[in-house]
Amino acid sequence: MTQKLMREESTGSVDRERTSGTSSSDHHSRLRLSRSTRLVIMLTMTFAFFAVELAFGYLSHSMALVADSFHMLSDVMALAIAFACLRIAARSSKKNTFGWVRAEVLGALINGVFLLALCFSILIESLTRLIEPQAIKQPISVLVVGVIGLFINLIGMFMFHSHAHDHGESGKDAQAQPQVGRRQTHVTIDGNESQHLMSSHQEAAMAIANLQEVHPDNSDLIAQSHMKIDKRLSKQLNMHGVFLHVLSDAIGSVIVIVTALVCWLVPDQEALKLYLDPTLSLAMVALMIASTFPLVRETALILMQTTPGFIEVEEIKKELLKIKGIEAVHEFHVWRLVGERIIATVHIKFADLKAYLAAADEIRTLFHNNCIHSTTIQPEFSEILIEMKEKMKIFVNLTVLFMDLYTLLFRWQALWEEMALIAH
Repeated sequence: MTQKLMREESTGSVDRERTSGTSSSDHHSRLRLSRSTRLVIMLTMTFAFFAVELAFGYLSHSMALVADSFHMLSDVMALAIAFACLRIAARSSKKNTFGWVRAEVLGALINGVFLLALCFSILIESLTRLIEPQAIKQPISVLVVGVIGLFINLIGMFMFHSHAHDHGESGKDAQAQPQVGRRQTHVTIDGNESQHLMSSHQEAAMAIANLQEVHPDNSDLIAQSHMKIDKRLSKQLNMHGVFLHVLSDAIGSVIVIVTALVCWLVPDQEALKLYLDPTLSLAMVALMIASTFPLVRETALILMQTTPGFIEVEEIKKELLKIKGIEAVHEFHVWRLVGERIIATVHIKFADLKAYLAAADEIRTLFHNNCIHSTTIQPEFSEILIEMKEKMKIFVNLTVLFMDLYTLLFRWQALWEEMALIAH
């Protein structure tokens, strides 16, 4: 009867979780639709203005305007990549157990690398213009185009700034992906060692998987661990890459406006008219590289599954060894799936199963205090090795005894046959 009630309660819990997951999924589908709509709107405006700005740039011989137009083209590609990655990340997959959540990280890396390559091309062109300067023609037309471009870029910055720097949405996305974002600790037992465990040991060890799960009521523990996470982790890297593209274009538009104003209002300053445009373009390149390189570095480290910088692996090992009953810690690996979703695997050697049961809750708390909410622990027990050694000794002794008895019986048989021959 008790088991039946437990099964019914478990079924009800699963149904509630599915209902909650469906509601959360619907809510985030609307959010994704909103972001997709913004991307499409910005994509259309950016592409239209790219054609206009490129034409005016070549007609007026404005390096800043041409450079800014190619920034617009890079924005078109960045928006297209972000849109594609946004759709891909929402898909489920049987082959990928974590889904396609890293598609946005990949999109951010592509956008960042493309922006750095664009910086290099602008750098070469600006240096060429410093060696062979050309004056800007039709400064009023250039000024108008620059103002329109700045207006469009300001709209884009307003549209994507909240998505690039929203600290709360990352956590909500984790709830929308129950396989990825649920904060829980899993426990597995090595197959070779489990063969030597008694059935009671197996049941107890498997039960730890349920004991280790984080309860939603323990909000203080979760809040405390989140305070240690770098705020940059809460950014959506894909949208952050788009924001950097739009920001760089806004800076380029400002340079176009400043250059056009100088050529219009101070026509007698020939040196200023010739060298201000490429000089400001070089300054823009330096600023773009400084803002883009951290994004490229962060996304590359995530894809290479490196340990996050705020996770001190050696310190966690020391803290684990301080827990009563733990004898050794090895094969400790920590990596970031995306954003705040930190995953760890570790082999921990305990004195016995009782020590493991006693230390389970403390281990869980330690990992969550260090911002690791999805951990797989493989326990190893010293008592198993001792029992195996004792059994091996008994087996060896019995084998030796059996061989001695066999040799003795063989000799008695030979002696008996010899005596029988003598008697005859």
